[in-house]
Amino acid sequence: MKKFTKGMLAVMLGGMALFASQAMADGVNGVPGSVDDPVVTKSYVDQVLRSIGAGGGSGSGSTLTVVELYPGKTLYGFEGTEFIVRTGQVQAVAGNNGDGLTDLTAGADLRGGATVGHNHLLLIARSDNRGLRTDPQYTGVSHIMVRGKYELR
Repeated sequence: MKKFTKGMLAVMLGGMALFASQAMADGVNGVPGSVDDPVVTKSYVDQVLRSIGAGGGSGSGSTLTVVELYPGKTLYGFEGTEFIVRTGQVQAVAGNNGDGLTDLTAGADLRGGATVGHNHLLLIARSDNRGLRTDPQYTGVSHIMVRGKYELR
């Protein structure tokens, strides 16, 4: 009799486990493409990628933008903005506290008025009016590659 009781108990526990697992699985009733759908579809991923890619706009984003810097104009960067001077003669513009630009290529701090070399990666550490301007003796157009938020005044 004990064998029969143990066997029945095992069958009942197995049946209850099977029933519980089916009940839990039925609780996930996500309609494909809905918020409750546990599987991410390719169309959803494509939609998210399009929305991320379309967010740029002028003056911000993660792609490099070429900016033409004319004499008398100043290019201001915000926190995290990167500059690369490609052509022309450009000087660093110090921030409100006199802090300069970080030249990541040379491993140096460029103070206000310092000449910026071509192809050097510059980083703006804070949004405190740091930037670049054309050298006063230079009459041509300078080309600056910019990644991040900037303002041309």
